[in-house]
Order: sequence, then C-alpha cells, then structure tokens
Amino acid sequence: MSPRTLELRIHGVNNTPPDAMLALPGHSVEQFRGDRFGSFWRPKPDKLAELPADHPGQVPADVRREAYSWGGMARSSPGVPGSGVPSVLANVLGRVGWALLLPFGLANVAYWSRKLPDDSIPTTRRMVWWNAGRGAASTRLFGLGLTVLLVLAVCEVAIDLYAIQCSLPGTTCKRLPEFMDLLGDPPRHVRVLAASAVPVLLLLGLLALTSLSRSRYEMTTMRRLPVRRAGVMLSRSSMWEGSPRIRRLTRLHIAAGCCVVVLATSAQQLQHVFFFVLTVLAGGLLATVLGRVVVTATDCPDVPSSEKGGLWSWLLMISAVLVLVTHGFGLYAIAPAFDGPLWLTSWGPPVVTVALLGSVLAAWSWRRNDAKGPLVLLVLFVAFMVGTYWFSLAWVGALAVGGVLGWRARPRRGDEWQAWRGAGPGVLLGLSLTASVMLSTVLVLTFRGWVGTGLRAPSFYSWFSAAFAVALIPLVLLVIVQALVLLWRLFGPAVLDGEAEVLVVRVRHVVAVTHRAENVIGVLSSGGVLALVLTCYLTFDAPSWSQWQGVTWVVGKGDWVVGLAGVAVIGSFVGAGMLTNRRPLGLLWDLMCFLPRTAHPFAPPCYAERAVPEIADRSREFLDSSPEHRVVLSAHSLGAVLAVAALFALPEGYLQRVQLLTYGVQLRPYFGRVFPELLGPAVLGTPPVRAGALFACDPWRRGAGSAPERGLTVLLGPSWINLWRRTDYLGFPVHGWEDNPLDRRAGETDGSPDKVETHGGYHLCAAYRQAFTDLVSIDLNQSPDRGRGGDGNMERS
Repeated sequence: MSPRTLELRIHGVNNTPPDAMLALPGHSVEQFRGDRFGSFWRPKPDKLAELPADHPGQVPADVRREAYSWGGMARSSPGVPGSGVPSVLANVLGRVGWALLLPFGLANVAYWSRKLPDDSIPTTRRMVWWNAGRGAASTRLFGLGLTVLLVLAVCEVAIDLYAIQCSLPGTTCKRLPEFMDLLGDPPRHVRVLAASAVPVLLLLGLLALTSLSRSRYEMTTMRRLPVRRAGVMLSRSSMWEGSPRIRRLTRLHIAAGCCVVVLATSAQQLQHVFFFVLTVLAGGLLATVLGRVVVTATDCPDVPSSEKGGLWSWLLMISAVLVLVTHGFGLYAIAPAFDGPLWLTSWGPPVVTVALLGSVLAAWSWRRNDAKGPLVLLVLFVAFMVGTYWFSLAWVGALAVGGVLGWRARPRRGDEWQAWRGAGPGVLLGLSLTASVMLSTVLVLTFRGWVGTGLRAPSFYSWFSAAFAVALIPLVLLVIVQALVLLWRLFGPAVLDGEAEVLVVRVRHVVAVTHRAENVIGVLSSGGVLALVLTCYLTFDAPSWSQWQGVTWVVGKGDWVVGLAGVAVIGSFVGAGMLTNRRPLGLLWDLMCFLPRTAHPFAPPCYAERAVPEIADRSREFLDSSPEHRVVLSAHSLGAVLAVAALFALPEGYLQRVQLLTYGVQLRPYFGRVFPELLGPAVLGTPPVRAGALFACDPWRRGAGSAPERGLTVLLGPSWINLWRRTDYLGFPVHGWEDNPLDRRAGETDGSPDKVETHGGYHLCAAYRQAFTDLVSIDLNQSPDRGRGGDGNMERS
C-alpha cells in the first residue's frame, strides 16, 4: 500500500543528524535528494524490516517518514573538504571571518525588527519612502558605518602601526613570519603602499566568504510562486528569492572601503597637490556612496521597488578602484614622507562611532513615534558629541537634549508586547556597534602588544577597553544576584509549576534563568551603549580626571577584559565549528542566518532562501501525487520557523492538506516579540506575551493578551499541535502556559531517576507519538475548525 501521509522531520538549533531524527542507526538511512549542505533522507526499507515492531524508528505502513537536514549550510562554511593542514587552516580562517561578520549580522537582524509596513496595503511610492524613513535607510547607513570602522581598524594596524611607526627611528618591532615577510626592509613609502592592500584584501576575503556560502544556498527559486496572503510578509516571493539589491549594496561597500583606504594616507599628505586632489575625489565618492545607500533603501524585500540602481553602483565601485590604483602609483612615484601616526585612523573611529551612536539612540523609538524625533535626536547628538572637542561642557547639553527626547520616546501602552518594550531595533543596533568596536579594539591593542613597545595606538581603543570593563559591572552583578537567587530556590522549598521530583524541580529553576535572556541582552546592550558614549566623550574632551591613577589602572585592566571578550567570541566560532561541529553561538547565529540579508552585504547569508523553498517544494510534490495525500511537517526548535515560513509559501488550496507538529519552539516569546510583523500574534494567531520577569520564581507568571481572530492557528485549527516542557531552556508553548487545545506537555523524564529531558528527544517520547496519531486521524474534509476564514487571507470569515 502506498503511504498516504508524509511525515517530514526538520531539525533545529542542535543540527540533529538525519539518522537521529529518524531514530535509526546511521547505516539504516539513505540520502535521496540534495547535497552536503541541505538534503532529504529516508529509512532503508530492508533495514526497517530488521527492527522490532516497538522500535521508535519503525514507520507505520501508511506513513512515509523523511528527514530534512539544513544544518550544513551556515555550519559548514567555508566547508573546505579534507583533513590536511591546508583544509584545517582554511576552515579556521573562515571561522575567524565569521566572527568578523557578527556585527553585520546583528545590524541585519535590527533591520527586520523595525516596524515593517502593512503588507495588506498595496505598495505605493509613498509607502516605499515611508519605509525608507522608518529605519530602512538608517540601518543601511549604519551597516556602511560598520564597514568603515572595520577598514579604519585594519588601516591602523597595517599602515599606521606596522608600516609607519615600526619604521620610525627609535622603535623596535618584531618581524613578520618569514612566509609573510615578502618585502624585506623596503623604504617607508613602499611599506605604506604594501600595507594599503591589507584592508582591501580583507574586504575581498569577507566578500568571498559570504559569496561562497550564498552560491550554495541562496537564490533558490520555488517551482511555483506562492500566493501573497494579506498581512503576511513571509508569503512574499521577494522574501526568499535572491535579488540584485544585495549585489548593488556590496559594490557600494567595496567602493566605500577603497575610499577610506585612500583617505587614510592621502589626507596625511595634503601639502602635495596630487594627494590633495585624491583626497577631494575620494571624499566626494564616499559622500556619493552614502547618498546611493539611502536610495537603495527604497528597494527591499519588505517594500520591493522597480528602481534599477546597478549602473550607479558599478560606476562608483570602478571609480573608487581607479582612485585607489592611482593612489598606489602616487605613493610609489612621489615617495611622500610619513613622519607620524595617521590622524584619520586616530579620529575617524570616534567620529564614525558618534554618528552610529546617534542612529542607535534614534532606533530606540522607531517602533514608538514618527520619524521626526529620531532624526532630531541623531543630528543633535552628533553635533553635541563632536562639539565636546571644542567645548568641554557640551556633553551636558547632549545629555539634556537626549533626556528630553528620550522621555518623548518612552514606552507607550501596548509596547510591553514587543521585545524590550518596543526598543528592539535600538537594542540590536547597540549590540552590533558594541561588538564591532570590541573586535576592532581587540585587533588594534593585541597587534600593538605583539609587535613591540613604544607604539602609539589611538586613545579611542584604550578608552573603550576601560569603559567596557566598567560597563560590564552591572551585568556581572546581575548574574551574581541571579545565581544567588537560583541557589536559594534550588535548596529551598520553592516549587515551580506544580509538584515533581526534586531533580526535575531544580532543572526547572535552572531553565527559568535562561528564559530571562531578553532582560540580560537589554542590560548588555545598554551597558555597551553607555560605554561607547563615555569612550567618545573621553576621546574628544580628555578631562583632567582621566589622568588619575585609578583611571589609568582601569585602562590597563580593561585591555585584558576586552581581549578576553574578543577571544571568547572568536573562540566560540572557531571551536564550535572545528571541535563540536555545531554552528557558532547557537540560536543567535541561526537567528541571524534565518533573515534575508538587507542591511549589510557581508552579513551571514540567509539559509532560509534555500531551506524554505525546498520544504515547500517537497510538500507540494507529495501532495500533487494524489488528492488523498497529506503532509505533516514535524519541526523542532528553529526548524519550526522554517516550517511556518514554508506553510505561508504554499499556494492556495495546499494548506488544507498540511498539518503542523512542533516541539521545543521559540515562536511566541522570542520571534513573535522581536519580529511582530513577521511572526507576531497577527501572523501566528497567538496571544501576545510579556518578557520573562527578571526575579519572579516563575518568569511567565504574568498574564498574556488576547489572541487575535486571525493567523495560522485559525487557518490550521486542530491541525497544529505543539509539545513543550518546563525543563526546556529553548522550548515554549505557542498559545499559553495554561491548558489549551494547541499545546501539550511532553514528559520531563524518560523513566531514568538521574536524567531530565530538556531541549532534545521530543520525537522519541510518548507525547510525540500520541500527537502524531491524533493529527493523522483528523478528517481534513470534515473538520469544522479547519482553515476558518479561507486559505487566501488571514481573516476569520
């Protein structure tokens, strides 16, 4: 008998291998479609016959069970095969490159956390520019600023510290390793010329890293265009189809990087007419790039436009490259004298950081007010911070204006249903900027300490290391308090979520701490922003108290703190890929890679552009083979986000024969709060929820809002079942913690007295088998609640 039901299992954060998803030994499964990055697997029929009837991997006669593995996409990049030294070295360097992409990825996440335009309203010219004004242009400019910061840091290391200062009389620097020291001991202007290639090569390396991954799993077109459901951004074909828009943005970033390299050395030699002209040309090109980045914000996946800007981006990139080449010939022919540190690499980072800080503060109110307040705040903040260079008390005015506009951007009623009370874009941009400056600081200060003594690095980086160390104190205190409260609850009489075994109750309390992640991230972002504000103030004003002995001691210790933080970030990327074979930073990395690249061209490529079409196409293929066929998408953790996106990518009529079984998911408290327009209550049909309480015994004890009369829960009706546990650190109910038809509790133990089930093993428990049985026993043609409101829109009829 031919199977009538396709059970398609999709793994989540932990990249469960196909044999484990199918609960079978490795030799009992086979790949029948895809490659090593994304593939479909099924049990071998002859191996199934050898298993006992009660084995968890046994498949019912009328069910076809398959597993979809997508973890090799971001995890395997660069994915050079082989175990030799060259392969290992290439993969390690690729992982270090992924660490440099972290700020860019966070900026891209911030783009999608903005208040996106209403998808139910037809796109108009006014809506396109409204979208650009509500943060689309600002986040793209912010991304360009991150590229400039990275290029300036590399210029400081390669050109200023090594090429110039190490060649000055009286300095002693280490030689490069023999395989890297290709020039020997050339004249200083030749050293500068060779060092100028380093930041350009870095940009090209990051471009190659993201392009290599993009060519593997982006721009996968679906066999049929999905229906556009009103009010659902995920149903847009532009969400999962690669577009020239990101290539245009890439060319603009390459052009900006070339201009910054030219300005770094040409601005030091303005007494030469040749370099003066080059400085003017590079500055003009950079200003033009800024303007074109603003224009590209009118063509994004959320509000696609028919504008074509490819010619402009090509002209600007070619012009920037020509100016860079001309600059190189000028350095070699004129042989200018470089007698001291570069002023652009010293003052460029704090000036750019001030501008980006203005964007961060403005982004705090993007979801709360109109665009006028953020724009005024950005301009005034930049003016006052830069003014501290001439007026030492200008920071007082900056704080006063910031306080007034901050009060104006205060949370309003209803903001509690959004992440960080509506300040999500600002929190994420703050994390992005903090991570960018931290990685730059680690690069500059570590290289200075390794190369030699007596070298002068810009004070900006030293001040940040001290300010960041001080800003971490509240976070450390919060962690200590949480640890003390946890210990008190573990050994006290506190009971969480009903009576249970002592071990289970203790695991519930430990897991409850991880459920407060939103609050901790908010504290970390706020601390980082305050550290950056203090850093810029100390860099521009340098007050007398900054020379106190205690302050200088903090500066010295701060270098260690930032160094350790940077090593931890980079180590998590290298170690995660080379040792544990998992994606770096777990859920954070999956979150960044799920969203289409829009704000920054060097952000991690979007695996969903391949995964979502492949899941939707496989479902349609099976449904098309017979009108009696049905598909059960069985999705774990982040795989549930892919499954939901694939459901919205199905054309009208198909959704009536698809059912959803999710477990260990973060749809409601994380994705729904951070991205309300993508996966919020109106899209999923789930009640809104507040953030987990910071110190309450049960972080979710506060009441939730009422569920909207539309969304995926209305479309699916009883054909959606979700499993969760209180002992799951990443798994939550979809509808609520109280009893409801959608959510079911999975067992917290497997019968063993010393083991508690957490985020894995759902597909092996009895609750899963019962839920699957209940789903396939539903008569889809006679279910009274199935698809109420129709399949073509999200409203209840």
